[in-house]
Amino acid sequence: MEQVVEIKCPKCKKMVNRDLVVRKKYVCSECGYYFRVKVNNRIRMVADPKTFTPWFEDMPVCNPLKYEGYEEKLAETREKTGTDEAVTVGQCKVFGEDAVLGICESRFLMGSMGHVVGEKVTRMIEKATELKLPVFLFCCSGGARMQEGIISLMQMAKTSAAIKKHSEAGLLYCTILTDPTTGGVTASFAMLGDVIMAEPGALIGFAGPRVIEQTIGQKLPEGFQTSEFLLEHGFIDGIVLRENLKKTIYFLIKTHQCREGNYADFQKNLDVHFQLNEIMKERSWLDIPRTAWEKVKAVRQVDRPAATDYMQYIFDFFVEAHGDRYYRDDAAIVGGVAFVDGQPVTVIADIKGKDFKECQKRNFGMPMPEGYRKALRLMKQAEKFNRPIISFVNTSGAFCGIEAEERGQGEAIARNLLEMSSLKVPVLCILIGEGGSGGALATAVGNEVWMMENATYSILSPEGFASILWKDSNKAKEASEVMNITAEDLKRLGVIEQIIPEFGGADKKSVESIGGYMKEQIKLFLERYSGMSGEEIAEQRYQRFRAF
Repeated sequence: MEQVVEIKCPKCKKMVNRDLVVRKKYVCSECGYYFRVKVNNRIRMVADPKTFTPWFEDMPVCNPLKYEGYEEKLAETREKTGTDEAVTVGQCKVFGEDAVLGICESRFLMGSMGHVVGEKVTRMIEKATELKLPVFLFCCSGGARMQEGIISLMQMAKTSAAIKKHSEAGLLYCTILTDPTTGGVTASFAMLGDVIMAEPGALIGFAGPRVIEQTIGQKLPEGFQTSEFLLEHGFIDGIVLRENLKKTIYFLIKTHQCREGNYADFQKNLDVHFQLNEIMKERSWLDIPRTAWEKVKAVRQVDRPAATDYMQYIFDFFVEAHGDRYYRDDAAIVGGVAFVDGQPVTVIADIKGKDFKECQKRNFGMPMPEGYRKALRLMKQAEKFNRPIISFVNTSGAFCGIEAEERGQGEAIARNLLEMSSLKVPVLCILIGEGGSGGALATAVGNEVWMMENATYSILSPEGFASILWKDSNKAKEASEVMNITAEDLKRLGVIEQIIPEFGGADKKSVESIGGYMKEQIKLFLERYSGMSGEEIAEQRYQRFRAF
């Protein structure tokens, strides 16, 4: 009878079946703790079998400070771990797609970064740039290597400079932060990814808890410097489970390919193939006529479909990205990458919420500065990878509280207007509900702007208009009739190009038909701009707004 081997989980302290842990990709079967993973096991998780080819092995030992006993320590660690240094790099295939892979080894002097680590990472990125390949780097480190002093510090600048050149070549660089990722690695190549992911529960920070406590006497609160903490504060795009790692890497490769690609191999595996529903034939193409005030009230209904409701009928896949990389992840704006019949696009959407709890979480769809900065980060990334942008607008306006002013609400909106005006990819903006003032315009500088049949778009709310001009906010109904805020008004004024029918009114019954109609129109939009250069696309958008 085969003996069961048990190991102790560092987190829950329970003895668990080792074979079961291995089958679960080195995750504790009792508490879900993520064990640290050796290089070879990590390669097996994400690379196609027998496709990994290592690069830059057997680099000479470096002891720049002539630190006593350091070379012996390196030799001992090499023998113990079976690796030549704290990072392994090379080329592989992921579901048949070429990629460059880097993996830090925590068992090698706690993954610390010395000259050889910095040199291998730099050479890896340089070679990936030459071969025009995406890079995926699994980070795990205690920081700079003390035995190499200032030379270790210089690796932070060296690796960052190489990443900059890789980025300028229009190539994808992604990092996956594992436990722990701290110090000089965090402050260099770990946090410079176009996409930054992290494993659950990983310790991530510049100064580790022990350094903080021993240096300034601060004891960190529970949950501080974890993956979850970084996600909440807008520093990473998301937390990825090991079971989804390979699929996520493949998705990122396919959605960030700058070359003209045939996405049929990806598309044929999709489970969802939407075709226009028979409901479209049954419903009237024209809504029952409504007054401007009736439309204002209609778009403010909490049960009116949100962008996410339509998206499931428009996009084959949607993967959300999080955070502005500066302060927080604003739930009032959702953004990420999706496919439209195999064409990768970037999606931005205002979300208000469907019940009181969600409305509170999403601040009733009123973005903070970090929401606009998140949207801009994703739009600039879309420009880098030549992805069209689809923006769904539905906000009563930007949040106007103290904290928004403290964090620069006006600057954030202005910056979006500035940068969106010159984006070299097609931008389509669809107003699906309220379009309130500059808060709506901040994500609505498009080559084309469409509105749903009952949507509104205005300089400010009717209540605000009446209050300013007539000193009486109770005259909001009368104000709405003179403000020219409906889709018909704005089509006549040339502010929008197209009206999206609601087939009797946007609700649960019509959402599939509306989404299907949007999808077909979006595909036509993409076709219209497919033959234009980036400069031509940006100039067309400039002239569109120049005409007002």
